[in-house]
Amino acid sequence: MKTCDLSAGAAKLELAMESLHAADAEANHYWSDEAHCKFQETYVAPLDPKVRRLLDAIQRLAEVLAVAERQCGMD
Repeated sequence: MKTCDLSAGAAKLELAMESLHAADAEANHYWSDEAHCKFQETYVAPLDPKVRRLLDAIQRLAEVLAVAERQCGMD
């Protein structure tokens, strides 16, 4: 029995980022002034590397947990 599955949460986070980028692209059709550029630079763009690092960390943690589960005979 698996005690911890991080893949569902990671997938939701990836989908949320895709939705954010789609919404930002859509907003750009109607809101393309300096304020939108500042909003994008301040709030949206900084999320990409942070989320990427988080997803990488989740993947590494999932690998460590999988090894621990196997070593404990829990798989």
